[in-house]
Amino acid sequence: MDKRALYLKNRKKQADIDGVICVCKQVTERKIRKAVREGKKKFISVKQATEAASGCGLCQPFVEDIIEDELKK
Repeated sequence: MDKRALYLKNRKKQADIDGVICVCKQVTERKIRKAVREGKKKFISVKQATEAASGCGLCQPFVEDIIEDELKK
């Protein structure tokens, strides 16, 4: 395994341990939920507040699910 692949594997593993949803920007689920509790109710406002899904964007569905879940509380 080359160094880059090993780095990405280790980063992903740590992200899972830390609760990171957006690996590109290292945004945790906790940070996303906090933004929603502070009044950010739409994806775009959470994205602006946390930078989640502002890299590659692959985590957008997960961020949207967390927002929806937090708004139900």
